[in-house]
Amino acid sequence: MTNHQGTYCTSSLLTVQENEEIKNIYTPKKEVLAVTVAQLHHASPDPRFWEKQTTGIIALIKDHNQRSYYIQFVNIDTRQVTHSEELYLEFEYKTPSSYFHTFPGEKCMVGLNFCNDAEALKFKDEVNGVATRNKRRKEKINASNKPPPVVVSHPPPTPISAPPPAEPVSKGSEEEG
Repeated sequence: MTNHQGTYCTSSLLTVQENEEIKNIYTPKKEVLAVTVAQLHHASPDPRFWEKQTTGIIALIKDHNQRSYYIQFVNIDTRQVTHSEELYLEFEYKTPSSYFHTFPGEKCMVGLNFCNDAEALKFKDEVNGVATRNKRRKEKINASNKPPPVVVSHPPPTPISAPPPAEPVSKGSEEEG
């Protein structure tokens, strides 16, 4: 899995012809950021157990038309994408072991059982790079959606004034002595 100037990767596990097939499957508006061979597992219907779905070529794709990233399984014989998961803004990619990686899929937890530890590590690094960019993007969106700070303005203090003068007491109604 070598990166060729960030636009296309190949897998050492695939033949030259298979790498070319993968390259040809994706249009110029899609970049192959990582590609390797793996088994796809679902933790479904019981999340305590993994069920193998397929073995095939897995690719991390940047889709410029959709402005998003995807993990996709490709059937090399039919040249079809058989499974696709979008890396949404809060995507969490975990690596319980060097060769087995997991993430929440659209319908259930997804497990990737890689054939080669080195390519699994490179795949993980690419996915984590995308997840980090997505996290920054989310923070930027959240920051731009924050309401402006509320400025509390207090009225100026009331000046302290002397009490009003007392009214003179009239002595006209008092009796003298």
